[in-house]
Amino acid sequence: TLSVGLHTATVELQSVTMMFSIAKRQIPSTLRSFSSTAASSTSGGGAGFFARVGSFISGAGLTALATEVYIFKEVREGNAEMLKKQRELEKRLAALEKKH
Repeated sequence: TLSVGLHTATVELQSVTMMFSIAKRQIPSTLRSFSSTAASSTSGGGAGFFARVGSFISGAGLTALATEVYIFKEVREGNAEMLKKQRELEKRLAALEKKH
């Protein structure tokens, strides 16, 4: 059983070694169209770190502004609805008090 186990381990090691040797092969450029175009476009002096950070900050700011406007609109509409319901309850309570 020890020799069978060693044989199995040797076969598995050979298959793993073969996978890594296949992975090291050069992939033809026709199959690497996306990665090769990405590599060539960034080597031409793409957006720098501070440009990306600036874009992120301005996007986050605009998102925060839009969210704030939306939240304030919802709060105003919610307050108006709650006041309306409170007035209705006060009317019903006044009507009940008049009966008794």
